[in-house]
Amino acid sequence: MIQSKRIDPLLKRAQEHEDAVARDLAERQSVLDTHLSRLDELRRYAEEYANAQMAATSPAQLLNRRAFLDRLDSAVEQQQQTVNGNLEKVEAERARLILASRDKAVLEQLAASYRAQEKVVTDRRDQREMDDIGARRARLAQTEDQDDGEQGGRS
Repeated sequence: MIQSKRIDPLLKRAQEHEDAVARDLAERQSVLDTHLSRLDELRRYAEEYANAQMAATSPAQLLNRRAFLDRLDSAVEQQQQTVNGNLEKVEAERARLILASRDKAVLEQLAASYRAQEKVVTDRRDQREMDDIGARRARLAQTEDQDDGEQGGRS
């Protein structure tokens, strides 16, 4: 089997791996986008709630308001941690995609090198065959000329 044909299954697997990693990256990016959106919503809500004017509130209402703001701040912090964790996952997937792309590129270069070597061998073989055909024709023409010369001399 030709070397370039032997590498084709490896190229196919490398492409499939790169595609799978790209899908994983897209999925992780989508999850990150969702968590970022939730974080923005939480921050906006917490800011709106903190800035809302409360008229004539009792000390108990003020304590409840403060406790709720603390819970909101805690939720914002937790969501920020979730975003940070997902951001790390996205970066890890991006690195995996870069590696998978490099691996595929190396195999593609190797396959191209094999094909180039095979083309050189094929071109040389074709040239030899053409040279052989040309040499046979020349010998045949020379033989015919000699035969014609011998027959012309006998007549």
